[in-house]
Amino acid sequence: MQRTGVRSNNYTFPFVLKACASESLALQGKLIHGEVIRTGFDLDVYVEAALVDMYAKCGLVDDCRKVFDKMSKRDLVCWTAMITAYNQAERAKDALILLDKMQQEGLSMDSIAAVSVSSAVGQLGDSKMAKSVHAHVMRNGFLKDLCVGNSIMAMYAKCTEIEKARLLFNWMEERDGISWNSMLSAYTQNGQASEALLLFDQMQASGATPNPVTLLIMVSACAYLGSRQHGRRLHNLIIDSKIELDATHWNAIMDMYAKCGELETAVEIFNCSRPGEMGVSSWNTLISGYGMHGFGKEALEIFSQMQKEGVQPDHITFTSILSACSHAGLINEGRKCFADMAKFSVIPEAKHYACMVDLLGRAGLLIEAYDLIKQMPIQPNDDVWGALLLACRIHGRTELGEIAANNLFQLEPEHAGYYVLMSNLYAASCKWQEVGKLRHDMKSRGLRKTAALSVIEVGKEVHGFHTADQVNPCWREVYREVERLANEMKMAGYVPDHECVLDDL
Repeated sequence: MQRTGVRSNNYTFPFVLKACASESLALQGKLIHGEVIRTGFDLDVYVEAALVDMYAKCGLVDDCRKVFDKMSKRDLVCWTAMITAYNQAERAKDALILLDKMQQEGLSMDSIAAVSVSSAVGQLGDSKMAKSVHAHVMRNGFLKDLCVGNSIMAMYAKCTEIEKARLLFNWMEERDGISWNSMLSAYTQNGQASEALLLFDQMQASGATPNPVTLLIMVSACAYLGSRQHGRRLHNLIIDSKIELDATHWNAIMDMYAKCGELETAVEIFNCSRPGEMGVSSWNTLISGYGMHGFGKEALEIFSQMQKEGVQPDHITFTSILSACSHAGLINEGRKCFADMAKFSVIPEAKHYACMVDLLGRAGLLIEAYDLIKQMPIQPNDDVWGALLLACRIHGRTELGEIAANNLFQLEPEHAGYYVLMSNLYAASCKWQEVGKLRHDMKSRGLRKTAALSVIEVGKEVHGFHTADQVNPCWREVYREVERLANEMKMAGYVPDHECVLDDL
Protein backbone atom coordinates (compact mmCIF):
# COMPACT_ATOMS: atom_id res chain seq x y z
CA MET A 1 0.00 0.00 0.00
CA GLN A 2 2.76 2.40 0.98
CA ARG A 3 4.90 1.37 -1.99
CA THR A 4 2.05 2.28 -4.35
CA GLY A 5 1.88 5.75 -2.79
CA VAL A 6 -1.47 5.32 -1.04
CA ARG A 7 -1.37 7.20 2.26
CA SER A 8 -2.60 5.71 5.54
CA ASN A 9 -5.41 7.45 7.40
CA ASN A 10 -7.41 7.20 10.63
CA TYR A 11 -9.27 4.17 9.22
CA THR A 12 -6.10 2.33 8.19
CA PHE A 13 -4.09 2.62 11.40
CA PRO A 14 -6.60 0.93 13.78
CA PHE A 15 -6.67 -2.18 11.54
CA VAL A 16 -2.87 -2.37 11.32
CA LEU A 17 -2.48 -1.81 15.07
CA LYS A 18 -5.07 -4.50 15.74
CA ALA A 19 -2.99 -6.92 13.66
CA CYS A 20 0.12 -6.02 15.70
CA ALA A 21 -1.84 -6.55 18.93
CA SER A 22 -3.16 -9.96 17.89
CA GLU A 23 0.39 -11.23 17.17
CA SER A 24 2.09 -9.27 20.02
CA LEU A 25 4.32 -7.50 17.48
CA ALA A 26 5.63 -4.78 19.81
CA LEU A 27 8.43 -3.50 17.57
CA GLN A 28 6.17 -3.21 14.51
CA GLY A 29 3.55 -1.57 16.69
CA LYS A 30 6.02 1.09 17.79
CA LEU A 31 7.00 1.74 14.19
CA ILE A 32 3.32 2.21 13.29
CA HIS A 33 2.98 4.56 16.28
CA GLY A 34 5.84 6.63 14.86
CA GLU A 35 4.06 6.74 11.51
CA VAL A 36 0.84 7.81 13.28
CA ILE A 37 2.64 10.74 14.91
CA ARG A 38 4.39 11.69 11.65
CA THR A 39 1.12 11.78 9.72
CA GLY A 40 -0.70 13.72 12.46
CA PHE A 41 -3.31 11.08 13.41
CA ASP A 42 -2.07 10.70 17.01
CA LEU A 43 -5.02 12.77 18.34
CA ASP A 44 -7.68 10.77 16.49
CA VAL A 45 -9.96 9.03 19.05
CA TYR A 46 -10.08 5.69 17.18
CA VAL A 47 -6.33 5.63 16.55
CA GLU A 48 -5.63 6.46 20.21
CA ALA A 49 -7.89 3.61 21.32
CA ALA A 50 -6.11 1.22 18.94
CA LEU A 51 -2.71 2.29 20.30
CA VAL A 52 -3.82 1.66 23.90
CA ASP A 53 -5.11 -1.78 22.91
CA MET A 54 -1.92 -2.62 21.00
CA TYR A 55 0.45 -1.63 23.81
CA ALA A 56 -1.72 -3.41 26.38
CA LYS A 57 -1.76 -6.70 24.45
CA CYS A 58 1.98 -6.45 23.79
CA GLY A 59 2.59 -6.12 27.55
CA LEU A 60 4.13 -2.63 27.26
CA VAL A 61 2.20 -1.20 30.20
CA ASP A 62 4.14 2.05 30.69
CA ASP A 63 3.92 2.93 26.98
CA CYS A 64 0.22 2.08 27.14
CA ARG A 65 -0.27 4.45 30.07
CA LYS A 66 1.52 7.31 28.29
CA VAL A 67 -0.89 7.07 25.34
CA PHE A 68 -3.83 6.63 27.71
CA ASP A 69 -2.99 9.77 29.72
CA LYS A 70 -2.74 11.88 26.53
CA MET A 71 -6.09 10.75 25.13
CA SER A 72 -8.54 13.55 24.44
CA LYS A 73 -11.51 11.28 25.15
CA ARG A 74 -11.60 7.95 26.96
CA ASP A 75 -14.49 5.53 26.70
CA LEU A 76 -15.13 2.41 28.80
CA VAL A 77 -13.24 0.22 26.31
CA CYS A 78 -10.04 2.26 26.78
CA TRP A 79 -10.34 2.25 30.57
CA THR A 80 -10.89 -1.51 30.52
CA ALA A 81 -7.89 -2.06 28.22
CA MET A 82 -5.66 -0.07 30.59
CA ILE A 83 -6.98 -1.87 33.70
CA THR A 84 -6.48 -5.22 31.95
CA ALA A 85 -2.91 -4.27 31.01
CA TYR A 86 -2.07 -3.56 34.65
CA ASN A 87 -3.75 -6.78 35.77
CA GLN A 88 -1.87 -8.93 33.24
CA ALA A 89 1.41 -7.28 34.28
CA GLU A 90 0.58 -8.30 37.90
CA ARG A 91 0.28 -4.66 38.95
CA ALA A 92 -3.00 -5.19 40.73
CA LYS A 93 -2.81 -2.07 42.91
CA ASP A 94 -2.37 0.15 39.84
CA ALA A 95 -5.35 -1.58 38.21
CA LEU A 96 -7.62 -0.83 41.19
CA ILE A 97 -6.37 2.78 41.49
CA LEU A 98 -7.29 3.25 37.83
CA LEU A 99 -10.69 1.66 38.46
CA ASP A 100 -11.31 4.22 41.19
CA LYS A 101 -10.40 7.08 38.78
CA MET A 102 -12.70 5.62 36.15
CA GLN A 103 -15.60 5.56 38.59
CA GLN A 104 -14.86 9.16 39.61
CA GLU A 105 -15.34 10.13 35.97
CA GLY A 106 -18.82 8.63 36.08
CA LEU A 107 -18.14 5.31 34.34
CA SER A 108 -19.13 1.95 35.80
CA MET A 109 -17.39 -1.33 35.00
CA ASP A 110 -19.17 -3.66 32.61
CA SER A 111 -18.91 -7.45 32.47
CA ILE A 112 -15.56 -7.33 30.59
CA ALA A 113 -14.01 -4.93 33.09
CA ALA A 114 -15.36 -7.06 35.95
CA VAL A 115 -13.26 -10.01 34.77
CA SER A 116 -10.03 -7.98 34.95
CA VAL A 117 -10.95 -6.28 38.21
CA SER A 118 -11.81 -9.58 39.93
CA SER A 119 -8.47 -11.00 38.79
CA ALA A 120 -6.64 -7.99 40.25
CA VAL A 121 -8.50 -8.35 43.56
CA GLY A 122 -7.57 -12.03 43.60
CA GLN A 123 -3.89 -11.13 43.16
CA LEU A 124 -4.10 -8.92 46.24
CA GLY A 125 -6.11 -11.48 48.23
CA ASP A 126 -8.43 -8.71 49.43
CA SER A 127 -11.56 -10.47 50.75
CA LYS A 128 -13.38 -7.21 51.54
CA MET A 129 -12.86 -5.86 48.03
CA ALA A 130 -13.87 -9.26 46.62
CA LYS A 131 -17.28 -8.99 48.26
CA SER A 132 -17.69 -5.48 46.83
CA VAL A 133 -16.90 -6.68 43.28
CA HIS A 134 -19.25 -9.65 43.70
CA ALA A 135 -22.04 -7.32 44.86
CA HIS A 136 -21.56 -5.01 41.84
CA VAL A 137 -21.67 -7.99 39.48
CA MET A 138 -24.88 -9.29 41.05
CA ARG A 139 -26.60 -5.88 41.01
CA ASN A 140 -25.90 -5.50 37.32
CA GLY A 141 -26.85 -9.05 36.35
CA PHE A 142 -23.35 -9.92 35.07
CA LEU A 143 -23.14 -13.18 37.01
CA LYS A 144 -25.10 -15.01 34.31
CA ASP A 145 -22.10 -14.47 32.05
CA LEU A 146 -19.98 -17.64 32.36
CA CYS A 147 -16.67 -15.73 32.08
CA VAL A 148 -17.70 -13.40 34.90
CA GLY A 149 -18.87 -16.30 37.09
CA ASN A 150 -15.56 -18.11 36.57
CA SER A 151 -13.54 -15.00 37.37
CA ILE A 152 -15.50 -14.27 40.59
CA MET A 153 -15.06 -17.88 41.70
CA ALA A 154 -11.30 -17.75 40.98
CA MET A 155 -11.12 -14.42 42.86
CA TYR A 156 -12.65 -15.95 46.00
CA ALA A 157 -10.30 -18.93 45.72
CA LYS A 158 -7.23 -16.65 45.60
CA CYS A 159 -8.60 -14.81 48.63
CA THR A 160 -8.77 -18.24 50.38
CA GLU A 161 -12.56 -17.86 50.64
CA ILE A 162 -13.08 -21.46 49.52
CA GLU A 163 -16.62 -21.83 50.89
CA LYS A 164 -17.78 -18.75 48.97
CA ALA A 165 -16.10 -20.06 45.81
CA ARG A 166 -17.91 -23.39 46.22
CA LEU A 167 -21.28 -21.70 46.87
CA LEU A 168 -20.87 -19.74 43.65
CA PHE A 169 -19.82 -22.91 41.81
CA ASN A 170 -22.94 -24.71 43.04
CA TRP A 171 -25.12 -21.75 42.03
CA MET A 172 -23.82 -21.65 38.44
CA GLU A 173 -26.39 -22.99 35.97
CA GLU A 174 -23.72 -23.50 33.31
CA ARG A 175 -20.16 -24.73 33.84
CA ASP A 176 -17.30 -25.22 31.42
CA GLY A 177 -13.83 -26.74 31.83
CA ILE A 178 -12.53 -23.50 33.37
CA SER A 179 -15.28 -23.63 36.03
CA TRP A 180 -14.37 -27.17 37.10
CA ASN A 181 -10.62 -26.51 36.94
CA SER A 182 -10.92 -23.30 38.98
CA MET A 183 -12.77 -25.06 41.79
CA LEU A 184 -10.49 -28.11 41.70
CA SER A 185 -7.45 -25.82 41.81
CA ALA A 186 -8.97 -23.83 44.70
CA TYR A 187 -9.26 -26.98 46.80
CA THR A 188 -5.81 -28.31 45.86
CA GLN A 189 -3.94 -25.04 46.44
CA ASN A 190 -5.59 -24.53 49.82
CA GLY A 191 -4.75 -27.92 51.27
CA GLN A 192 -8.14 -29.53 50.64
CA ALA A 193 -7.02 -32.25 48.26
CA SER A 194 -9.64 -34.74 49.52
CA GLU A 195 -12.37 -32.28 48.55
CA ALA A 196 -10.74 -31.94 45.13
CA LEU A 197 -10.94 -35.71 44.63
CA LEU A 198 -14.62 -35.75 45.58
CA LEU A 199 -15.34 -32.90 43.18
CA PHE A 200 -13.39 -34.69 40.44
CA ASP A 201 -15.66 -37.72 40.89
CA GLN A 202 -18.65 -35.36 40.63
CA MET A 203 -17.17 -33.86 37.46
CA GLN A 204 -16.90 -37.27 35.81
CA ALA A 205 -20.39 -38.25 36.93
CA SER A 206 -21.79 -35.04 35.37
CA GLY A 207 -20.38 -36.00 31.97
CA ALA A 208 -17.83 -33.17 31.88
CA THR A 209 -14.60 -34.20 30.16
CA PRO A 210 -11.30 -33.61 32.01
CA ASN A 211 -8.70 -31.76 29.94
CA PRO A 212 -4.89 -31.68 30.32
CA VAL A 213 -5.13 -28.85 32.89
CA THR A 214 -7.61 -30.88 34.96
CA LEU A 215 -5.22 -33.82 35.00
CA LEU A 216 -2.32 -31.65 36.19
CA ILE A 217 -4.43 -30.33 39.06
CA MET A 218 -5.55 -33.81 40.10
CA VAL A 219 -2.04 -35.26 39.91
CA SER A 220 -1.01 -32.45 42.28
CA ALA A 221 -3.90 -33.35 44.63
CA CYS A 222 -2.85 -37.01 44.74
CA ALA A 223 0.76 -35.99 45.38
CA TYR A 224 -0.36 -33.75 48.25
CA LEU A 225 -2.23 -36.64 49.89
CA GLY A 226 0.50 -39.16 49.14
CA SER A 227 -2.25 -41.58 48.15
CA ARG A 228 -1.06 -44.54 46.07
CA GLN A 229 -4.62 -45.74 45.52
CA HIS A 230 -5.85 -42.44 44.08
CA GLY A 231 -2.58 -41.85 42.22
CA ARG A 232 -2.73 -45.17 40.39
CA ARG A 233 -6.43 -44.73 39.66
CA LEU A 234 -5.77 -41.31 38.15
CA HIS A 235 -2.83 -42.61 36.10
CA ASN A 236 -5.03 -45.38 34.68
CA LEU A 237 -7.71 -42.81 33.84
CA ILE A 238 -5.12 -40.70 32.02
CA ILE A 239 -4.01 -43.71 29.98
CA ASP A 240 -7.63 -44.66 29.15
CA SER A 241 -8.54 -41.08 28.18
CA LYS A 242 -5.79 -41.12 25.51
CA ILE A 243 -5.14 -37.43 26.17
CA GLU A 244 -1.81 -36.44 24.66
CA LEU A 245 0.60 -35.68 27.48
CA ASP A 246 3.66 -33.44 27.33
CA ALA A 247 6.78 -33.42 29.50
CA THR A 248 5.05 -31.25 32.13
CA HIS A 249 2.41 -33.95 32.70
CA TRP A 250 4.97 -36.78 32.89
CA ASN A 251 7.08 -34.77 35.34
CA ALA A 252 4.00 -34.20 37.52
CA ILE A 253 3.15 -37.93 37.41
CA MET A 254 6.74 -38.82 38.34
CA ASP A 255 6.61 -36.37 41.23
CA MET A 256 3.26 -37.82 42.34
CA TYR A 257 4.60 -41.38 42.46
CA ALA A 258 7.70 -40.25 44.38
CA LYS A 259 5.53 -38.47 46.97
CA CYS A 260 3.23 -41.50 47.18
CA GLY A 261 6.18 -43.70 48.13
CA GLU A 262 6.54 -45.39 44.75
CA LEU A 263 9.96 -44.11 43.74
CA GLU A 264 10.54 -47.21 41.58
CA THR A 265 7.54 -46.30 39.41
CA ALA A 266 8.79 -42.73 39.03
CA VAL A 267 12.21 -44.04 37.94
CA GLU A 268 10.54 -46.46 35.51
CA ILE A 269 8.57 -43.63 33.86
CA PHE A 270 11.79 -41.62 33.50
CA ASN A 271 13.70 -44.57 32.02
CA CYS A 272 10.90 -45.36 29.55
CA SER A 273 11.00 -41.87 28.07
CA ARG A 274 12.39 -41.37 24.59
CA PRO A 275 15.88 -39.82 24.23
CA GLY A 276 15.66 -36.05 24.28
CA GLU A 277 12.05 -36.12 25.52
CA MET A 278 12.96 -35.34 29.12
CA GLY A 279 14.51 -31.94 29.74
CA VAL A 280 16.11 -30.44 32.84
CA SER A 281 12.75 -30.40 34.68
CA SER A 282 12.50 -34.20 34.37
CA TRP A 283 16.00 -34.68 35.78
CA ASN A 284 15.14 -32.26 38.59
CA THR A 285 12.02 -34.27 39.45
CA LEU A 286 14.02 -37.50 39.65
CA ILE A 287 16.76 -35.92 41.80
CA SER A 288 14.08 -34.49 44.10
CA GLY A 289 12.38 -37.89 44.34
CA TYR A 290 15.59 -39.62 45.42
CA GLY A 291 16.30 -36.79 47.86
CA MET A 292 12.91 -36.90 49.62
CA HIS A 293 13.39 -40.65 50.20
CA GLY A 294 16.83 -40.10 51.74
CA PHE A 295 18.80 -41.55 48.82
CA GLY A 296 21.37 -38.78 48.64
CA LYS A 297 24.08 -40.81 46.91
CA GLU A 298 21.66 -41.95 44.21
CA ALA A 299 20.57 -38.33 43.72
CA LEU A 300 24.23 -37.36 43.22
CA GLU A 301 24.63 -40.15 40.65
CA ILE A 302 21.63 -38.79 38.70
CA PHE A 303 23.09 -35.29 39.00
CA SER A 304 26.37 -36.57 37.50
CA GLN A 305 24.55 -38.52 34.79
CA MET A 306 22.53 -35.51 33.61
CA GLN A 307 25.75 -33.54 33.14
CA LYS A 308 27.31 -36.38 31.13
CA GLU A 309 24.25 -36.32 28.85
CA GLY A 310 24.74 -32.61 28.22
CA VAL A 311 21.81 -31.33 30.30
CA GLN A 312 22.70 -28.02 31.97
CA PRO A 313 21.67 -27.86 35.67
CA ASP A 314 19.52 -24.86 36.65
CA HIS A 315 18.65 -23.21 39.95
CA ILE A 316 15.97 -25.85 40.67
CA THR A 317 18.51 -28.65 40.09
CA PHE A 318 20.76 -27.21 42.78
CA THR A 319 17.86 -26.74 45.20
CA SER A 320 16.96 -30.42 44.73
CA ILE A 321 20.52 -31.77 45.02
CA LEU A 322 21.37 -29.61 48.06
CA SER A 323 18.15 -30.74 49.75
CA ALA A 324 19.03 -34.37 48.93
CA CYS A 325 22.49 -33.95 50.50
CA SER A 326 20.89 -32.36 53.56
CA HIS A 327 18.42 -35.20 54.12
CA ALA A 328 21.15 -37.81 53.66
CA GLY A 329 23.74 -35.99 55.81
CA LEU A 330 26.22 -35.67 52.92
CA ILE A 331 28.01 -32.57 54.17
CA ASN A 332 31.12 -32.48 51.98
CA GLU A 333 29.13 -33.40 48.88
CA GLY A 334 26.67 -30.59 49.65
CA ARG A 335 29.51 -28.10 50.08
CA LYS A 336 30.95 -29.15 46.70
CA CYS A 337 27.58 -28.83 44.92
CA PHE A 338 27.10 -25.38 46.38
CA ALA A 339 30.60 -24.32 45.24
CA ASP A 340 29.94 -25.79 41.75
CA MET A 341 27.00 -23.44 41.15
CA ALA A 342 29.40 -20.77 39.86
CA LYS A 343 30.78 -23.27 37.34
CA PHE A 344 27.31 -23.56 35.80
CA SER A 345 26.66 -19.78 35.98
CA VAL A 346 23.87 -20.31 38.51
CA ILE A 347 23.73 -17.48 41.05
CA PRO A 348 22.82 -18.77 44.54
CA GLU A 349 19.41 -17.58 45.72
CA ALA A 350 17.97 -17.48 49.23
CA LYS A 351 16.54 -21.00 48.81
CA HIS A 352 20.03 -22.41 48.08
CA TYR A 353 21.44 -20.73 51.19
CA ALA A 354 18.50 -22.11 53.19
CA CYS A 355 19.40 -25.64 51.99
CA MET A 356 23.03 -25.13 53.01
CA VAL A 357 22.06 -23.76 56.44
CA ASP A 358 19.78 -26.78 56.88
CA LEU A 359 22.58 -29.15 55.79
CA LEU A 360 25.12 -27.64 58.20
CA GLY A 361 22.56 -27.19 60.97
CA ARG A 362 21.44 -30.83 60.92
CA ALA A 363 25.11 -31.84 61.28
CA GLY A 364 25.54 -29.55 64.28
CA LEU A 365 27.79 -27.11 62.42
CA LEU A 366 25.78 -24.11 63.59
CA ILE A 367 28.64 -21.59 63.70
CA GLU A 368 29.54 -22.40 60.08
CA ALA A 369 25.87 -22.08 59.17
CA TYR A 370 25.62 -18.67 60.89
CA ASP A 371 28.85 -17.48 59.22
CA LEU A 372 27.39 -18.47 55.84
CA ILE A 373 24.30 -16.35 56.56
CA LYS A 374 26.46 -13.36 57.51
CA GLN A 375 28.39 -13.72 54.23
CA MET A 376 25.27 -13.81 52.05
CA PRO A 377 25.33 -11.16 49.29
CA ILE A 378 21.53 -10.99 49.49
CA GLN A 379 19.17 -10.38 52.39
CA PRO A 380 18.41 -13.64 54.27
CA ASN A 381 14.71 -14.50 54.18
CA ASP A 382 12.51 -16.46 56.59
CA ASP A 383 13.52 -19.80 55.04
CA VAL A 384 17.19 -19.15 55.85
CA TRP A 385 16.59 -17.99 59.43
CA GLY A 386 13.95 -20.69 59.92
CA ALA A 387 16.49 -23.41 59.00
CA LEU A 388 18.92 -21.98 61.55
CA LEU A 389 16.27 -21.74 64.28
CA LEU A 390 15.23 -25.35 63.71
CA ALA A 391 18.87 -26.46 63.97
CA CYS A 392 19.23 -24.48 67.20
CA ARG A 393 16.14 -26.23 68.58
CA ILE A 394 17.57 -29.66 67.69
CA HIS A 395 20.99 -28.93 69.21
CA GLY A 396 19.83 -26.70 72.11
CA ARG A 397 21.68 -23.55 71.07
CA THR A 398 19.56 -20.88 72.77
CA GLU A 399 21.68 -17.77 72.14
CA LEU A 400 22.05 -18.39 68.42
CA GLY A 401 18.37 -19.37 68.33
CA GLU A 402 17.46 -15.95 69.74
CA ILE A 403 19.31 -14.24 66.87
CA ALA A 404 17.44 -16.36 64.32
CA ALA A 405 14.09 -15.86 66.08
CA ASN A 406 14.44 -12.08 66.35
CA ASN A 407 15.06 -11.88 62.61
CA LEU A 408 12.07 -14.15 61.96
CA PHE A 409 9.78 -12.07 64.19
CA GLN A 410 10.66 -9.03 62.06
CA LEU A 411 10.23 -10.83 58.73
CA GLU A 412 7.12 -12.87 59.61
CA PRO A 413 5.51 -11.32 62.72
CA GLU A 414 2.26 -13.25 62.17
CA HIS A 415 3.86 -16.71 61.77
CA ALA A 416 2.89 -18.58 64.95
CA GLY A 417 5.18 -21.52 64.22
CA TYR A 418 8.35 -19.50 64.85
CA TYR A 419 7.08 -18.36 68.26
CA VAL A 420 6.29 -21.97 69.17
CA LEU A 421 9.72 -23.17 68.02
CA MET A 422 11.56 -20.52 70.05
CA SER A 423 9.31 -21.11 73.06
CA ASN A 424 10.22 -24.81 73.02
CA LEU A 425 13.90 -23.94 72.73
CA TYR A 426 13.53 -21.78 75.86
CA ALA A 427 11.57 -24.55 77.59
CA ALA A 428 14.31 -27.08 76.83
CA SER A 429 16.77 -24.69 78.52
CA CYS A 430 14.36 -24.18 81.48
CA LYS A 431 14.03 -20.45 80.70
CA TRP A 432 10.40 -20.28 81.80
CA GLN A 433 10.27 -16.49 82.07
CA GLU A 434 11.11 -16.18 78.37
CA VAL A 435 8.55 -18.88 77.56
CA GLY A 436 5.91 -16.80 79.36
CA LYS A 437 6.90 -13.66 77.43
CA LEU A 438 6.57 -15.41 74.07
CA ARG A 439 3.19 -16.88 75.02
CA HIS A 440 2.01 -13.40 76.04
CA ASP A 441 3.24 -11.97 72.71
CA MET A 442 1.34 -14.66 70.82
CA LYS A 443 -1.88 -13.98 72.73
CA SER A 444 -1.59 -10.20 72.30
CA ARG A 445 -1.17 -10.69 68.54
CA GLY A 446 -4.03 -13.20 68.39
CA LEU A 447 -1.72 -15.91 67.08
CA ARG A 448 -2.40 -19.61 67.37
CA LYS A 449 -0.38 -22.37 65.77
CA THR A 450 -2.29 -24.29 63.12
CA ALA A 451 -2.64 -27.91 64.20
CA ALA A 452 -0.56 -30.37 62.19
CA LEU A 453 -2.42 -33.01 60.21
CA SER A 454 -1.28 -36.60 59.75
CA VAL A 455 -2.66 -38.62 56.85
CA ILE A 456 -3.00 -42.38 56.47
CA GLU A 457 -4.45 -44.38 53.61
CA VAL A 458 -6.58 -47.40 54.57
CA GLY A 459 -8.01 -49.35 51.65
CA LYS A 460 -9.61 -46.84 49.30
CA GLU A 461 -9.98 -44.08 51.91
CA VAL A 462 -7.58 -41.38 53.08
CA HIS A 463 -7.95 -40.42 56.75
CA GLY A 464 -6.54 -37.29 58.37
CA PHE A 465 -6.18 -36.69 62.11
CA HIS A 466 -4.83 -34.10 64.55
CA THR A 467 -3.22 -34.45 67.98
CA ALA A 468 -5.88 -35.52 70.53
CA ASP A 469 -8.35 -35.84 67.66
CA GLN A 470 -11.75 -37.32 68.53
CA VAL A 471 -13.53 -36.58 65.26
CA ASN A 472 -12.85 -39.90 63.53
CA PRO A 473 -15.57 -42.44 64.45
CA CYS A 474 -12.85 -45.02 65.19
CA TRP A 475 -10.84 -42.77 67.52
CA ARG A 476 -11.27 -45.00 70.59
CA GLU A 477 -9.88 -48.01 68.71
CA VAL A 478 -6.99 -45.88 67.43
CA TYR A 479 -6.01 -44.74 70.94
CA ARG A 480 -6.24 -48.29 72.29
CA GLU A 481 -3.93 -49.49 69.51
CA VAL A 482 -1.46 -46.64 70.17
CA GLU A 483 -1.44 -47.52 73.88
CA ARG A 484 -0.82 -51.18 73.06
CA LEU A 485 2.09 -50.27 70.77
CA ALA A 486 3.56 -47.93 73.42
CA ASN A 487 3.50 -50.77 75.97
CA GLU A 488 5.20 -53.13 73.50
CA MET A 489 7.91 -50.52 72.86
CA LYS A 490 8.54 -50.14 76.60
CA MET A 491 8.81 -53.91 77.00
CA ALA A 492 11.32 -53.97 74.13
CA GLY A 493 13.48 -51.49 76.05
CA TYR A 494 12.66 -48.31 74.10
CA VAL A 495 13.19 -45.13 76.12
CA PRO A 496 11.33 -42.09 74.72
CA ASP A 497 13.30 -38.92 73.93
CA HIS A 498 11.22 -36.13 75.48
CA GLU A 499 13.54 -33.41 74.18
CA CYS A 500 11.92 -33.52 70.74
CA VAL A 501 8.39 -33.18 72.18
CA LEU A 502 7.05 -29.67 71.54
CA ASP A 503 4.90 -27.78 74.03
CA ASP A 504 1.36 -27.05 72.83
CA LEU A 505 0.78 -23.29 72.76
